[in-house]
Amino acid sequence: MTHMTITESEKARRRALLKTHYDVENGHDLNGIMATFSSDGEMLYNRIPFTDPKSIRDAHILIGFSGTDGALEDLQNCIDAEHFTEDEIIVEGRLCGKHVGEFLGFAATGRNVELPFVAFYHFDKTDKLISERVVMNLGVLVASG
Repeated sequence: MTHMTITESEKARRRALLKTHYDVENGHDLNGIMATFSSDGEMLYNRIPFTDPKSIRDAHILIGFSGTDGALEDLQNCIDAEHFTEDEIIVEGRLCGKHVGEFLGFAATGRNVELPFVAFYHFDKTDKLISERVVMNLGVLVASG
C-alpha cells in the first residue's frame, strides 16, 4: 500500500480554502457560500444528497446559513480538530445556534444547541469545493429541555 505524503503547502492551501468557506458560512453570506463551490460540486448532509447549485443553496437556507428563515439562527461553525487525507481535509466540529424552526422532522425547541459533526471537504485544483460531506449528530434536538 502506497501512502502519499501531504505537503505542508497543500495543508495550508486546504486550510485557507476551508477558512474562506467557514467565514462566509459564519457570516451568513449565501452568495459567498455558493462562490466557494464548483459549478458541479455536491454536498451530502447526513446521507441526503444535494447535487446541483440550487439544491445546495436551498440546503444552506434551510439550515439557517442565509441569516433568515432557517431552522437555526445565529449559526456558527466551530472547528475542534482537523485531519488530512490524500484528497481531503476532515473537520471535527460543532454547529452552534438557536433551534427556531422545524428541521428534518424535528420541531423547533427554542434552545441554543451545539450539534457535533464530522465533515469531509474536497477542493479541486481551481480551489473550488467539489465535495462537502457532513455527518451531524442531531440527538440534542430530541433531548428534553
